[in-house]
Amino acid sequence: MRVITLIVMLLVLFMGVAYGVYCATGEEPVDMEGKVVGVCYVDHQDGINNTESVLVEGSMTGSDQKMNVSVKISDETLIMERHGDQRHNSSFENLQPGQSVEIRFTGPFLQSYPPQTTASQIVIVKQD
Repeated sequence: MRVITLIVMLLVLFMGVAYGVYCATGEEPVDMEGKVVGVCYVDHQDGINNTESVLVEGSMTGSDQKMNVSVKISDETLIMERHGDQRHNSSFENLQPGQSVEIRFTGPFLQSYPPQTTASQIVIVKQD
């Protein structure tokens, strides 16, 4: 009986470790992949446009339909660059039209044309 209990405890421990490793190394899937079409900077003089944003043309995960999305950049948005398997921090100033990007969204979509939402993460994909 003790052997069975020990085996069950080891199995549960192994499954916990395997799940922990998966969660620590697994990456959250992207919500959209596409190309930057335009970059909108804050205009401090007019007081209307107070949020930086990018217009991205691409497809949502699980869909082949191309669409444009206006993606707002907040103070919490993490912007990174990826070269192969390596990543490093980047900034809004490095976003340029024509770049390939992967985006993770946070919050709701505003029903407008184009749809608007806020990014939690933008990864600029550098081609070698």
